Amino acid sequence: MAQAKVNSRVWSILIFAWIAIASSQVITFGYGMMMPSIMAEFGVDTAAMGKIAGIASWCQVLSLIPLSLLLAKVNPKFSVPLVIACIAAGSFIFGRAVSFSMLYAGSILRAMFINSIATLLVGAKLRGVPPDLYTQVNGVENFVQPVGQTIAVLAMAQLLGVLGGWRGVYVTVSIVLVIALILYVLFWGNGKLINYGQAEAPQAESSTESPKENPLSALKEALSNKVVWLTGLAWPGTTIVWIAMFYYWPTYAMRELGLSLPTVGLVLAMIPIFSAIASLTSPLLAKAIGYDKPLICTWGLILPATYFLMTKLDSVPLLCLCSALSGYGAYCFVPLAFTNVYKIRLSKPAITIATGIILTFVTVGVGIAGTVVGSLTATLGLKTALAVSCLSPLWFGILTLFLPELGYKKMAEFKRLAELAAQEKKD
Repeated sequence: MAQAKVNSRVWSILIFAWIAIASSQVITFGYGMMMPSIMAEFGVDTAAMGKIAGIASWCQVLSLIPLSLLLAKVNPKFSVPLVIACIAAGSFIFGRAVSFSMLYAGSILRAMFINSIATLLVGAKLRGVPPDLYTQVNGVENFVQPVGQTIAVLAMAQLLGVLGGWRGVYVTVSIVLVIALILYVLFWGNGKLINYGQAEAPQAESSTESPKENPLSALKEALSNKVVWLTGLAWPGTTIVWIAMFYYWPTYAMRELGLSLPTVGLVLAMIPIFSAIASLTSPLLAKAIGYDKPLICTWGLILPATYFLMTKLDSVPLLCLCSALSGYGAYCFVPLAFTNVYKIRLSKPAITIATGIILTFVTVGVGIAGTVVGSLTATLGLKTALAVSCLSPLWFGILTLFLPELGYKKMAEFKRLAELAAQEKKD
């Protein structure tokens, strides 16, 4: 029997949603490089700018699970475009802000929905992607995000010049988001289900709600699984320093090291470039060695050193090397960790909710980086605040040690034992 594939229609739908994700990443990870211009225009410091991003992130933390519960039952044909529209509106408001309150409003609206795209796409992937390809498709999705991050830092100096400053960047991103929304809807068309061509016919969508399809039941099911909450609790450990570097290292490098904005962009670009490489290669590495866990928890011990060196070195080549290693480690575990929720026998609604739970904890890290680390920049200084944040991956490394191994060899063993049990029961 021929191996099932993802058809072109599914790829198109996913690609346009991923373009929306990548576009939003340009703002999130270009924020630190745009920060000096925004501070100069509004007359504020790094702590105030970090507070805007931090409060927006905490609003996202509070809203992501309720939004996931609310939208989990909605066809992704409608829910994903709605979310993209809200992100576009928030970006536009921020870009056209004439007061500090408008900066808050635009940032909060955008943040509340920004992670919901990935959460809601779970529904599309469950309908259109064969189970054997989940890790590969998630790897591509996680590759797309660093592409937006790379544009944000590597080309931000040029974008600011071409688009007339930070306002032009925000408005342009909002336009790109609207275009991606329209194309997503057009390619989805009128089809109710996406058939990826497996031998068994997909079940028809039903308007009746079984117990497992109840969002609250799905939430309870997801939270009862060790893999979900342990992954979620661990994740902020890598997010805190990752975001802190994108937010505050550019200002530190320009003020303390005397680097130009293009040079700062070059150094920081190594993070998303090698994150993109990690997203594509880590699923292949995991399959080759047969185990996922070493590619997840090991980075909790390596990342503190690579990030810390970025606060100590002043050589651009060495900074680029440390940035590259940090970028690879920051994403090496991401496709594997997100795919774990597909392997632990959750119901389909619970998989969506579990993804939302993990993304909520990712956002906790963003909130801490914006508020706590932002406050430390005002009291301890940029360099010391960044150095303190470099300790956060240790938390990730310690907690992920307690995750079960769900790699290729272990899953093959589970499958073999299940088949033996089924055969014995039959006999």
